[in-house]
Amino acid sequence: MPDLCVASKAELRDVLSVPAQFSIAPSGSLSDAALLLINLPTVLETDASATRIIFSKMSPLLQFPADFVSRPVPPFQTASSLRNRASGAFQNGDKSVIHPSFPNDPLPMWVVSYWVAMSHALENQRDWRTSHDWVYDRLNVVSTDGNELEIIDEVLDVLESLPWDAPLKGFGAQTDLRTIELRSLLAPCSIHGRVLDAMIAAVVQHMQASDDEDLQSVSVEFLDLHSVQNFLDALDSFFVFLPLVTL
Repeated sequence: MPDLCVASKAELRDVLSVPAQFSIAPSGSLSDAALLLINLPTVLETDASATRIIFSKMSPLLQFPADFVSRPVPPFQTASSLRNRASGAFQNGDKSVIHPSFPNDPLPMWVVSYWVAMSHALENQRDWRTSHDWVYDRLNVVSTDGNELEIIDEVLDVLESLPWDAPLKGFGAQTDLRTIELRSLLAPCSIHGRVLDAMIAAVVQHMQASDDEDLQSVSVEFLDLHSVQNFLDALDSFFVFLPLVTL
């Protein structure tokens, strides 16, 4: 029985493995600046049709649709749900996936893995662009005779090399922090989750390594950019905090 389980898992991996010619989603190791320059061949679906995608016992098409890569892909949450259900569908004898927009095109089951990769890239490309725009918008409000422009330049330099989705080292590794989560430092929102955990870990380490007896306690509060008088606090946090989680 264990051998059968191993064989079944291996077969499922093969079924869900995206062929090389369709492995076109950009690697998470690319810088987010490079990600923004990529013209992905598809877009995210904006209607509810993706929620009606089904698994089918029909055999997949022998000739793949020529326009497949240009077809809109389901949102990441929907695509991930389909991939999570793929194992059960495979065990039930399903062989293909059918999108309601193309009911006569039963597609191979690896399509759900393709959708996950592409939707992840598309959503993060959109969100990183928002972060970039937020930083560039600061140029319209800062003083030209202070250090604000220097800080903005430093942040933009970091974004030129920061991978758009990669695990971080240092304190980031202690909290399973990924680079995509650093976007909260470049937006008018609260800092929470693993970003906050990594910040706390950095503060604790600094206190433990210090000989200053006055460092007996630390108070950590959520940072909401709406309540920060100077937006540069957030940019400075990004620039100062990044080395702590990547070294």
